[in-house]
Amino acid sequence: MNDLNEKGKTPPYKDIVEYYPDGSIRGCHYMADWIKDTSTPILNLTHNDLDGAVAGIVIRNVYPNSVQVPVNYKGGPDYVNAMKCIADKKHYKAIIFSDFCPDDEMLDAVHKAGKCYLVIDHHQTATVRDNDPYGTYYVKQGKCGALLCYEYFTKEIGLVSGLENLEWICEVANDHDLWLRKILPLSDDLNTIMYEYGFDRFIDKFIDGLPREGLSDDDKEILANHEYEVDQYIAGCVQKDLPHNGHYIEADKFNSDINKRMTPMYDWLVMAGTEGVDKGLTKLSFRTRRTDINIGATLKSIGRGGGGHSAAAGQTIPTDERDEFILMVGDMLFGK
Repeated sequence: MNDLNEKGKTPPYKDIVEYYPDGSIRGCHYMADWIKDTSTPILNLTHNDLDGAVAGIVIRNVYPNSVQVPVNYKGGPDYVNAMKCIADKKHYKAIIFSDFCPDDEMLDAVHKAGKCYLVIDHHQTATVRDNDPYGTYYVKQGKCGALLCYEYFTKEIGLVSGLENLEWICEVANDHDLWLRKILPLSDDLNTIMYEYGFDRFIDKFIDGLPREGLSDDDKEILANHEYEVDQYIAGCVQKDLPHNGHYIEADKFNSDINKRMTPMYDWLVMAGTEGVDKGLTKLSFRTRRTDINIGATLKSIGRGGGGHSAAAGQTIPTDERDEFILMVGDMLFGK
């Protein structure tokens, strides 16, 4: 544990701090002593999506003694499992949260375990616990979590070198996660492959990065079978149109595929699912192709724990409030 000064840094490492207009802290960057030891046994809690998986690949390369555990936000089994992993403190020395920012309950569990932690995240909802002697933060927007991890370890603090083979897969993850759409169809295809292989198998397969020539023939065969399965699934989903040229679909899987197919046709898309959340709750995923609205900021402003990116964000809501909440968000995004 490090003694921090009033700015929340450990000299002599440089401090990068971003502030909101009101002066509150957005992110700080310093390097605690444990981060410098790449043999440190690490519990890596990383977001359960393509970005988080690729961030896990970067961290596994930096810390060979790390274990990657997928995590989502509060309300699902991944969160519960992450809390159990934190409590099992004998098997790790420190925690790295990648593409994911822990809430107060999770940070309290980290403190109870007596472990130091590093947060590398880019979401608009990411928060920093000021002057926490256990914590190191690298929170910036504009790049996905995987790309931030790569840049943090190779450039910002210069801890490791020789990871150039990972830069391309991080760029592909960035294209998909921020919805830049400049590396298509590869970025969409890699996302599909991640879900088809599963989190752990995907990390093992791409631990050395993604070849510039793209996916293998076996991967392409998996993609073809996947497209047929998606067609059959969407055909059986409950769907309806929404105001402001929007669309609603009830789906507990294939969200990325539904997003890819439907956002070109609508100004906003809402996918509603009930798997992985407590009974009586619905998980809403909002998407848009518009660049003049910000879904993440809109959900965050409501103050009920939702948020994400400008083009992609989520909110868990009581099911009996679902329809009214969706209409309210639509009016907030586009005006009545």
